[in-house]
Amino acid sequence: MIKIFGRIRYHWQPELSWSIIYWSLAITPAFLALSLILERLRISDTIIQLFVLVIVMFGIGWHRYFVIEEDHLKIASANPFATKKIQIATISKIEVTYLFIKLFSQEFPEGKIYYIRKWPKKYFINALALNPRFQGEIVLTDHLITQDYFEEYYANKD
Repeated sequence: MIKIFGRIRYHWQPELSWSIIYWSLAITPAFLALSLILERLRISDTIIQLFVLVIVMFGIGWHRYFVIEEDHLKIASANPFATKKIQIATISKIEVTYLFIKLFSQEFPEGKIYYIRKWPKKYFINALALNPRFQGEIVLTDHLITQDYFEEYYANKD
């Protein structure tokens, strides 16, 4: 959760296997550049280009977030040209688990899974539930299996 230009972004990641593959590919050019530095003992244009590639891939990898606006939910993915906007009133249900949330709306009738860390997920669900246009339901699906972080947060908020 980051506040940029007065708007709060709630960052998410894709499925765990895709995340591991992407981040492994993102740091591979850094290891190649370091091995080239070790071999040549000087910094060449290739090494600089590999480090720039790592920085660009990190930027693309962190470009996955939600923004709650007045009447719609903006979902940004790694593709900066494929930002989706979903009307908040069309969201019918949100399933919250320990690792992810699953959004059900008219655009995603079978549901779409987004992996979010614990605290950004809590603040995202709170902000979405307090939006006056949200008429859906929020379901905690595995809160009896692991620690319920909603109860943990409200118990310590005195």
